[in-house]
This record gives sequence, structure tokens and C-alpha cells, in this order.
Amino acid sequence: MKRRLFALLAVCAVALSACAGMAISDPAPVIELERDLSAPAEAEPFEAPEYEVVPFTSGNLVRSEDGKEVTLASYNYQTILLVLHNEGAVSPEDAEAAARNVEAFNAKMRTIHGELSEQGEALAGEAQEFYETFGPLSAEYEDDVTMAADFQGDIVSVCMERYTDAGGAHPNRYASCWLFDLAGGQFVDPTQIAEDPESFRTGAAALLLEKADAHPEREAFWQDYADIIAHWNEGAVRFTKEGMEVLYSPYGLGPYVIGEVELSLDWEELEPLIGPSGMARLGQGEME
Repeated sequence: MKRRLFALLAVCAVALSACAGMAISDPAPVIELERDLSAPAEAEPFEAPEYEVVPFTSGNLVRSEDGKEVTLASYNYQTILLVLHNEGAVSPEDAEAAARNVEAFNAKMRTIHGELSEQGEALAGEAQEFYETFGPLSAEYEDDVTMAADFQGDIVSVCMERYTDAGGAHPNRYASCWLFDLAGGQFVDPTQIAEDPESFRTGAAALLLEKADAHPEREAFWQDYADIIAHWNEGAVRFTKEGMEVLYSPYGLGPYVIGEVELSLDWEELEPLIGPSGMARLGQGEME
């Protein structure tokens, strides 16, 4: 804001042409000067924490040691790590909470990655033994993992998809999921998001069973498929922009031939089961 500052100028000397004809006793003219006395700009407000995930990858290609350079096994494990995207723009309190989130999330991801790497080395060892026994008849072993994350409100859904071919009748593939609560700084069971966890579990189980009964592969499901669905929260669960998905890998609800089975509930179906505060945690409303 510009303020106007009025200053009385000293009486000009008679000899100065600018003041010619003025007597020493004449009052000094009042001259209005403009100065920019704007207040310093206010500091930018703090931003809410913005998270993202980055890939964390390792792998190996194993060849025979007999000089023939036969490929025996390959494994590639692409997991993820959590990072704070706008680290320099959050408040000190949010920065501290974010650091805890990143540490807790990444500790689990590194543990998973370490376990996968150990399994990859074991797979390579088995492939080497198989090659030494059967020679050219042995098949190349393969193990691949990819991870992705969905951010819904305070809940991060992490899902891992794995493809493994260890020389059996067919390759195997399955999915695993974990839910991380950014507000609480920990991994949680899906039912913990709801206001009434047990009501959410049983209510969602009933709806998911209806979906399963209408599935085109229903006749091929295991006889105890209803009991499996009753404990849906113990499986691979993720929240996306459409709602909740429960993923059953091959052999999860039926034989390998039917492949993966995905059962979903949209937000309209979830709202009465989760409750307002639970929906808000998932970015679907305001916390009361």
C-alpha cells in the first residue's frame, strides 16, 4: 500500500533559480512526495503433505557355469518406496509426521523386497541344480514382481502382483495388498477404516457373496467359497477411485483354469457400511 508522505522543504536560497523571486520570509512550499512503503509480503501458507511412490528395483539373470552360457533363471523385483513430494512447503509438525510415515512405510517395503531377493536367489539355486541333473531338458525359471499404489484420502493401497514360472505344469500368479493409514502412520486391516469394523466385515461379506453368486465362473468355485469370502479382509484388498476391490488369485476361489476373480463394491454400497468418518478417511467426505 502506498502512503503519501508530506514534507516541508527548506526555504530555497535566493540565489537558486528554482526559487527565484521568493523572499526568505515567504513560507516554504508544501510538496507532496510518493514513496512505496508497502508492508513486506506475507509468508506463503503451508501446504498439506503430498506423497508419491518411487520404484525400488533389483534383479538378476543367472547363466550356467559350464561355459555354455545357458540362461537358467531370471528374477526382477520392482517394489516401491514412499516419499514426500513437497517437503519444503509443509509445516514443521506435518514434516515430522510425514517423516514417521515414510519410515514406517518404507521399512515394510524394504522387508518385503529383502524377502523377495532371498527367494530369487533360492530360485536360481534350484534352477542350477535342475540344469546339472537334466541338462538341456531344464527350463528357464522366472520370477517377476511389480507394485503399484492407489491414494484415497489418508489410505494408501499397495498391491503387489507376482508371476512365477519354476518349471511346473504352468506358471503361477497371485496378488497381495497392504493398506497404509497416513493419519495413523501404520498399516491397517481394511475393517479398521470403518466406524464399526465388525459390521463392515460382515456387511461387506454379504454383498461380496452376492457378487460371487452372480459371477460367470460361480459353478467352478470351491465348495467353501462362502467361508473364504466371509474373511475377505484377510485377502488382497485395495481402495480405488471407484470403491473397494477384493482380488482372489488363481486357486483363491477356484481352480487355476478360472484365473483371477475380482469382486468389487462401489462407494454407494460402501457408505452405509463404513460410516461418515470412515468415508472421510478415504477421501469421500469431510471428517465430522
